[in-house]
Amino acid sequence: MRVLARIGLALAALALLASLVAIGYSVVTRYVFGAPLTWTDELVGYLLVASVMLAAPDALLEGEHISVDIVTERLAGRGRKIAYLLGLAAVAATALLLLVEGLRTVAFSRMVGLRSNGYFALPLWLPQLLIPAGALLLMLAAFVAFLRGLREGAPQRQDTMPPAGLE
Repeated sequence: MRVLARIGLALAALALLASLVAIGYSVVTRYVFGAPLTWTDELVGYLLVASVMLAAPDALLEGEHISVDIVTERLAGRGRKIAYLLGLAAVAATALLLLVEGLRTVAFSRMVGLRSNGYFALPLWLPQLLIPAGALLLMLAAFVAFLRGLREGAPQRQDTMPPAGLE
């Protein structure tokens, strides 16, 4: 799972770099050459979805996934472990919902032949595949983290510094 998550993270980083290049190119063509591009927004939108969906599994496995720990940080032992496992179960359930509904959306888009309204006029099911693919990876990562949590308990946070302004 760690290898899959790292591959997803690498692809997400490439998507962000491609977004940076596309936006930079668009800015130069618009303001230097007076020739705005019509395809950049569409491409960057797809790349943003790719970066979010493909980076989430690695963030979860590294303990960097979004969490609300105002209560769980005050728990100890068994209570902390239970809260951690419940959080992972919620992530897995959400990922399963995204996977199922994402696959339904892809199937519907393919069935009716939906295309994007933008410059590329892509069959929409192609970029929509990013949602169930990322959701599947996230669900697997949550499952692995859940099993690790059962065995080892909730991991300790690495950063012990309070957020800026709350010192």
